[in-house]
Amino acid sequence: MANKLSRARPLVIANWKSYIESLEAAKAFVQALKRRKELGAEAWVAPPSVFLAELAKTLKGTGIKLGGQALSAHEGAQTGGVSAMMLKTSGASFVLAGHSECRAQGESDKDVHAQLAAAANAALAPVLCVGERERTADGAHFTVIEEQLLSALRGAQSLAAKLVVAYEPVWAIGKNASSAMKPQELEETVIFIRKVLADALGREPARKVRVLYGGSVEGENAAELLSEGGVDGFLVGHASAKLDSFVEILNACKK
Repeated sequence: MANKLSRARPLVIANWKSYIESLEAAKAFVQALKRRKELGAEAWVAPPSVFLAELAKTLKGTGIKLGGQALSAHEGAQTGGVSAMMLKTSGASFVLAGHSECRAQGESDKDVHAQLAAAANAALAPVLCVGERERTADGAHFTVIEEQLLSALRGAQSLAAKLVVAYEPVWAIGKNASSAMKPQELEETVIFIRKVLADALGREPARKVRVLYGGSVEGENAAELLSEGGVDGFLVGHASAKLDSFVEILNACKK
């Protein structure tokens, strides 16, 4: 049986990446989303940061939260940097940190730790992304996950109330539902993540942390991953950029 904590509703985060490139398309998406009634999960959307302020106007009062896809822990003299406070004042209430694509571009564990601190200072809920590039027979991938978690959360016990952890194994991204991660594999990893969180934050604070999964999530496999994999929801990439597929995943989360 999955080691799943009781939650009022699952959480599904749409990470649009750069799939939606026009403000008009972005507004049309969220306008259609807010008209959908009785969705099966809580919906958060992480659009490109340049769309945040306008989308915040569209979603005001809906309960659908907006967030940043990334942030810079630096302020001031950094060309192109988007700080936590910029995101906050543009309408964001959460931000992704340590996404696998950012790590692949050179972001270090030290950078991710600094980003979580910056998010906390701006009262943004941090969504900490962790995950191995490959799964090994000797279990070395668990060491990778543990190191990412412990480095990011060092001295950050106060983050527990708002923290979300998104487990995204890089090897599972970009596959179809039938060849992606199996619920039994996911459950084993989620149990491990929760143990590391308890060691890092304390047992009771760690219980407040929602653990999501990201890696080829579709409407076809979402319900099984949720019920048997022990997660509290999903971080969705390409499938979140099309309204019908995103809503399908949201509704697959209905209890």
